[in-house]
Amino acid sequence: MRGPRLSKSRFISGTQCHLRLWYETHRPDLRSKPDEVLRAVFDTGHEVGRLACRLYPGGHDVDHDHRHIPEALQETCSVLEAGSAPALFEAAFEHQGVVVRADVIERLPAGGWRLVEVKSSTRLKDVFVRDAAVQLWVLKGAGLDVRDAGVLTLERDYVHDGATLNLEALFRLHPVFDKAQAYLGTMGAEVSGMQRMLSRPAAPDIAPGNHCFEPYECPFHAHCTRDAILPDHGIAELPRLDAEHREELVAAGVEEIRDVPRDFPLTGLQRIVRQTIREGRAATHGDITGALAGIETPVRYLDFETFAPAIPRFAGTRPFDAVPFLFSVHSERHGKPLAHTDYLHESNDDPRPELADRLIEALGSEGSVCTYSGYERRVIRELGEALPDRTGDLRSIEARLFDLLPVVRDGYYHPEFRGSFSIKAVLPVLAAGMSYGDLAISQGRTAAVRYAAALATADPEDRRRTFEDLRAYCARDTLALVKLRTALVNLARESGN
Repeated sequence: MRGPRLSKSRFISGTQCHLRLWYETHRPDLRSKPDEVLRAVFDTGHEVGRLACRLYPGGHDVDHDHRHIPEALQETCSVLEAGSAPALFEAAFEHQGVVVRADVIERLPAGGWRLVEVKSSTRLKDVFVRDAAVQLWVLKGAGLDVRDAGVLTLERDYVHDGATLNLEALFRLHPVFDKAQAYLGTMGAEVSGMQRMLSRPAAPDIAPGNHCFEPYECPFHAHCTRDAILPDHGIAELPRLDAEHREELVAAGVEEIRDVPRDFPLTGLQRIVRQTIREGRAATHGDITGALAGIETPVRYLDFETFAPAIPRFAGTRPFDAVPFLFSVHSERHGKPLAHTDYLHESNDDPRPELADRLIEALGSEGSVCTYSGYERRVIRELGEALPDRTGDLRSIEARLFDLLPVVRDGYYHPEFRGSFSIKAVLPVLAAGMSYGDLAISQGRTAAVRYAAALATADPEDRRRTFEDLRAYCARDTLALVKLRTALVNLARESGN
């Protein structure tokens, strides 16, 4: 071995960035700790991997972890020599200083083995083929007769019947043997290059760039950019700036929006953003009054929280379908105080029927229902498709939806939006004092993770506290919409619009 031992994941890190690989090997303490959302992604991967093993009955699980590689290598060798196992899970192999743990190796009827890489995704990605290729190189180098390779993903079109998972239909095997083989000719040189680099005492000098996020976000990015001096309003704040124009500006040395040449081709909104940055003040550039005129009283404000299980749980759902479990509604009626109601499904069964009934009751049959973005429309439409007996009522609600996002995007821009029209970016500017900083949950993805954890916990107090936090977060979202509409009305009045 010419350098420190590599693994499959470290090899993939090395193909992304040698500096990332060097840090993972020599300074793992510098990585950013994964948040609970990322940890949940890892947990999902393990869950999908365990379920995939059921496709190979009688398979042998090599259960020694990464701290016991010699034992895992020996166990794998012993099982292969015994010649009876139809498949092995987490089989360990080593070749030229690279150790891999194969998700599945399956004995083929005609002889030889199939390598199977399991992914908690619904589509085949190039990096998955790369994953399979480094394993194929190691397995073949270790002497295993590998004749086929595939990537096993979830099948997006699989629809759960609500009773029993059909594993054969839930998973899809993508053949990748030929594509993986094409990498083998250069694999040895890549491995040797990484090992030589890792043997050096100093980290390689590599500047941050787009490679920090492809194919995965680098956990060392915060460390690598700790001393970076960011532009006041960088060109990344130009909405929907395409890659070609971004590269053109970078090549010209333009980092700040205020330095973008006047004759540079920008969209109308991008020109407005540049104008506000140069002038240092906000711009009302659209007919806000006219846009808001479509809102009818009584006015309600709606927000959903959803979670998207990789493995479908409820009848009619597919992998990663968004399932609503919570809604919040604030209501404004003339001459009455602002009212609030919500619904949170607190049990493990399908939340959609009860949630839909409560939603129909909460929104009534008159007036506009304000949202922010088209997400609520999508959730209501999918609820109607899943619950045919409620489709009529839900379609009536859908027809009353009024999206405030286009009113902001097409009518007003403030430099402190920083190129984003998300509610989290817009709210602190338009409704001073409104924020999410005091809440235990302040992001939708966190809400989904916490909800799933609350359903799984055996601690009733923990569940109760989480449910309270979820309600508070969703209620803040709809209260934010109330404040946002009021701010837009005031903007229109102040600008004479």
